[in-house]
Amino acid sequence: MSDDEIRDEVMTLLLAGHETTANALTWSWYLLSQHADVRAKLESEVREVCAGTVPSFDDLPRLTYTRAVLSEALRLFPPAYLIGRRALEDYPIPNTDYVLPARTVIFLSQYLLHRDARFWEDPATFRPERWFEAEPMRHRYAYFPFGAGPRICIGEQFAWMEGVLVMATIAQRWRLDLSPGQRIELDPTITLRSRYGMRLAISSQEPIASWQPAT
Repeated sequence: MSDDEIRDEVMTLLLAGHETTANALTWSWYLLSQHADVRAKLESEVREVCAGTVPSFDDLPRLTYTRAVLSEALRLFPPAYLIGRRALEDYPIPNTDYVLPARTVIFLSQYLLHRDARFWEDPATFRPERWFEAEPMRHRYAYFPFGAGPRICIGEQFAWMEGVLVMATIAQRWRLDLSPGQRIELDPTITLRSRYGMRLAISSQEPIASWQPAT
């Protein structure tokens, strides 16, 4: 590859494979620190599933509540909060008389649609249990933290694996609480970050008798 191609590959890896996941986990722990009941359920599942070993790929099918917590955090605070698309040709919008002229750029906001009461019951509430409930059928694009269609994020499945395992690993040993006196404000730049950072106080869970890698 050329130097430019190598640079692009490295930037994609750093931004798409690390920075967005770090943002997702930051907002996840922000929400968990304010919902003790949800955190208790998460910790209980991790203790039962992992039994004192480092969470592994084989544990993923049983870490269902952990994934629901991450899913709900991605709904409320999607790192990719806005995507743009360009119409390649004139495109009639269904059920309207409006036609998008060719080369028109349109923007779609995950942040707004994920909080839209037309698609979500009690949309502003952090409630991971909703992912186990038979809610009314919602539009297929009411939830798209990784984009959608032919240009959906190629790293989606890796991101789910990485996010769930990191969350389970932390939850098994540590408890993170939001430090008081902070100003938490959204910073919607390239990704959805916390404008002034986020300080979390770390405390240890009960000592684990044997902390051994899973075999």
